[in-house]
Amino acid sequence: RLELALAGFKKEEVHVYTEYGKLYVTGHKETKDETEANYLHKGLAQRNFERVWTISDDTEVRNVRFEDGLLIVELTKIVPEHHTRKNYL
Repeated sequence: RLELALAGFKKEEVHVYTEYGKLYVTGHKETKDETEANYLHKGLAQRNFERVWTISDDTEVRNVRFEDGLLIVELTKIVPEHHTRKNYL
């Protein structure tokens, strides 16, 4: 399981995908005209980002949820039939 705190991002601004054995999580904030507001402090949640993890061939992304600023990616390991435990008695 992978969890990322992404406060300040909307679901539409976050993308999760796999490509060539890597898991990508990207966030792109919609740019607004800076003249709309005068900020005293603008936190980290306003920056675009990209995070990449290498995943093995037997790892599969099962579920992706974005709830209350928390991105949850559930991963599972695929075990081939011939590697699973078998009970005979």
